[in-house]
Amino acid sequence: MLPSDSDGVPDAAGIRDEVLEALVTFVRALRRAGVNVPANAGIVGAQALVEVGFDDEGRARAALRAALITRAEDVETFDRLFGEFWRRIGAHLDSDTTDESLDDTPDGALAPLGAENTPASKTTEATTAEADRGDELEDGDLPFLRSAIDPGPPDGEAEGTTATYSPAGRPEMVTVNMRALVDDEPLDAAVDRFIGALASLRGRRWQRAGTGGRTDPRRALRQSVATGGAVVSLPERSRRETAVRVVVLADVSQSVLDVVDRGFLLRFLRTLTVRVRRSRVFFFDSDVRDVTTAFDEPTTAEAVQALERAETSWGGGTRIGHTVESVRREHSEAIDRRTVVLVVSDGLEMGDVADLEREMTWLASRSRAVLWLNPLAATPGYEPTPAGMAAALPSVDGLFAFIDPDDILEIARQLEQYGAGGRIGLEYDPRRRREPTRRDTKTEP
Repeated sequence: MLPSDSDGVPDAAGIRDEVLEALVTFVRALRRAGVNVPANAGIVGAQALVEVGFDDEGRARAALRAALITRAEDVETFDRLFGEFWRRIGAHLDSDTTDESLDDTPDGALAPLGAENTPASKTTEATTAEADRGDELEDGDLPFLRSAIDPGPPDGEAEGTTATYSPAGRPEMVTVNMRALVDDEPLDAAVDRFIGALASLRGRRWQRAGTGGRTDPRRALRQSVATGGAVVSLPERSRRETAVRVVVLADVSQSVLDVVDRGFLLRFLRTLTVRVRRSRVFFFDSDVRDVTTAFDEPTTAEAVQALERAETSWGGGTRIGHTVESVRREHSEAIDRRTVVLVVSDGLEMGDVADLEREMTWLASRSRAVLWLNPLAATPGYEPTPAGMAAALPSVDGLFAFIDPDDILEIARQLEQYGAGGRIGLEYDPRRRREPTRRDTKTEP
C-alpha cells in the first residue's frame, strides 16, 4: 500500500522512497544475473530517472540502460528484467493503488526481482530503515538519497559483507568475517611505502636554506636596508621538514560498506595507526566516533573485538560536513600544520552541502594536506560529479581510488614524485588510460 498522510493522500516522500527501493532491487537483480553494473551506477540511474521522468516507458528504459549497462551483451538481460521494474514503478506512482493491487507476497508487485523465494518483509527493509532516520529530505535530495545504490553481493556471502538495508539506514554493531582479517603482506608493503611518502612531504613553514631552495624576496629586501637599498645577495628558503601526523576520517556509512571490502578497510586502518606513532582514526556515518584506541591492538582481529566491546556501530547515512564540524569543535587539537588528513569516503553527502564546503575549507587551511580516498573512484570512468564530492574537491590536494593495495601504491608513487602540491590525483593515474582489466570484478565487497 502506498504511504499516505493523515488525510489519506499519498505521501510524496513515501512514494519517492518506494520508487528508489524498486531501483535498488533492480540493480541487485541485474548484478545477480551477471550484469557488470558499475559501482556508482545506482546514483547515476536515479539522476537519469529524475531527468526523464516517469511518463514515458521508452525514455526511462533508454536512460537507465545508458546509466547501468556497460557491455552490449548485457542489454538482453536488462530488457528482460526492466519489465518487472517498470511494473513496480507504475504500481507505486498510481495514486489509486489499493491493498489488493500491491500484494506483499512473493508473487506480488513488491517481490524481489530474481529472488522469488525471498520473504516480502526483507524487500521493504531498506525503505523502513530509511523512514526510521527521522530527518526530512527535500525533493532535491532525490539523486543522492540512495548514495551508491550498490546493494552488495548475492545472498549467501560471508557475514559482514552483505548489506540488507538502505545506504542511509539504521546502523548496526561492527561485524566482519574474521577470515578476512589475516595479515596481508602486499597491503603491509603498500602501507609502508605510503607512510614513507607521507613522511617526505614538506611542512607549510619555511626555514633558511643554503643552496637549492627558493629565493626569499622579503629577506632580501630587509637586508637591503643596511646597504642603501642595494640587493647584495639573494637569500634562499625551503620548506621545513616535520614529523608526520595522520588523521583518518573513515566513512563507514552503508553506501561505502557496500563497495569497499570491510576486511581491507580495517586492515589498512590498523596497519596505518601501528606504523604512524601520532595518528587518530574517526569513524563516521550519521555520527562521529573516535576509535583510535581500538586500532592500537596487536592484530586487526583484536581491533575488531575492541570495537565490538565498545559497541561501535557503522552502516548509517553519510554526513561528511557534520563530521568535519564535530572534529573542529571537539577534537581541534588532532589537526595542525603537521597533519595529513585522509578522508576515506564515497563523497555522497546526505547533509547540507554548503556546510561540507565550509568545513572542508577549514580543514584544508588547518592541515598539511588533505587526501581523499574514494572507493567509487576505482570504477573505470568514474567522475567526481555528486554534489558532496564536487563541493569538497577544491579543498582536497588529491582524489584517489581506494579499493586494494595497488591503489595505495599508486598514491605513494604520486606523492613521492610530485608531493602534495603537485599534479596528483585520479586524473593522473596512468591505469585509467588503459582498458579496464582489474576493477571490473571488484565493485562488490
